[in-house]
Amino acid sequence: YPQMFVAGKFMVALLIGAPGLPTPDWLAAHGPVAEAQATRGSLSGVVRSGPARVGLPYAVVSIPSLGIERFSGANGVYQLLNVPTGEHELLVRRIGFVPRRFTIRIEPGQSTTLDIDLEQVPVRLAGMTVTPVQPCKNPGVPDSLRSPEVWQLVATLRENAATYRVLVNNYPFAYVQARALGGIGDTVAVLQSIDSIAGPGTAEVSYRPGRIVTTVAVSSRRETVMRIPTIVELADKQFLANHCFSYGGTEQVGDATWYRLDMRAADKLRSPDVHGAVYLDSATSQLRRLDLELSRPDRLPSQFRGVRTVRAITTFVQIAPGLGIIDGLCAVNWLKPPRGGAVRSATVGHPIELQQSVAYQFKVPPPDVALVGTRPTPGWARGQALSRQGLSCAAEP
Repeated sequence: YPQMFVAGKFMVALLIGAPGLPTPDWLAAHGPVAEAQATRGSLSGVVRSGPARVGLPYAVVSIPSLGIERFSGANGVYQLLNVPTGEHELLVRRIGFVPRRFTIRIEPGQSTTLDIDLEQVPVRLAGMTVTPVQPCKNPGVPDSLRSPEVWQLVATLRENAATYRVLVNNYPFAYVQARALGGIGDTVAVLQSIDSIAGPGTAEVSYRPGRIVTTVAVSSRRETVMRIPTIVELADKQFLANHCFSYGGTEQVGDATWYRLDMRAADKLRSPDVHGAVYLDSATSQLRRLDLELSRPDRLPSQFRGVRTVRAITTFVQIAPGLGIIDGLCAVNWLKPPRGGAVRSATVGHPIELQQSVAYQFKVPPPDVALVGTRPTPGWARGQALSRQGLSCAAEP
């Protein structure tokens, strides 16, 4: 869901480039049997929620030094095959739980069993004061002793990013999304074109501080592109080091309570980056919404000086306990008022783009997840007028 300038305007596009499939365990096992037995073993067990000891689905079980990462199944059972013999550090993490590290020893030709109990993260924000967003003079992750609650929210965001990275790296999938382009005026947004787009579940975009807007080659021409950070990039060390974080309070959405974590680009960044907020479910710790806004629009290239800012809101939906994917996108290019202060009509107003996921398909699905999933198709039509009140990104910045 990064964004692209086209013909002098921001347009949202899926800049795609899915990771390749990892080497399957069965392929690694097809070497000489004697050699495999002499140098490899396996590890299995159950990841549980203590003290109830109920199996935890979709915990990430990894051996970082070997680049091995696997999900536990719906019942918490995990299995790592063809692990080199010797001692290794095992890391087990799950959104909403305190990570644990172990030293394990893998014996040649043997299966080692290790059951793991994780404790739920004790996030206590009831008495915490909401902090107004301030200029970001000292960016970086808050100190865990001085601001333990904010530190924990950042840690929860990182867990969401780590889980999503394991999902797209080990279980690549593709989206089909309905897309609508139009213009938003004072009271309504009018849809001008409707189509659908398809692409992998994530884009291979590397975050570079203050380099959100860049010029790239597209076919035989050059385009100025704004790349909105993805969920994975929000946990990138460079992103964390160049943003300030604060507690923004709670939001009630139906029966759920969401924690808001505000982010602001560092003052030292003199070129466009992003401010924004992430919303985390208080019950499950899962990322529910990502609200990003362009910083330093005054430093945009000269051909885009008419842009006041860009706002993009991405929502996420859970496809299994602990596993979320993109549900929809609402993005508006807020333009500066025309000369003379004339009122904008929807057809010549602020460009808006809507995307809604309608289907996804895995190459190989995660444990106990369906190969194909569908979502309700939006009833968009060309010329349709939508009330601004029903659009998440339609509030004036």
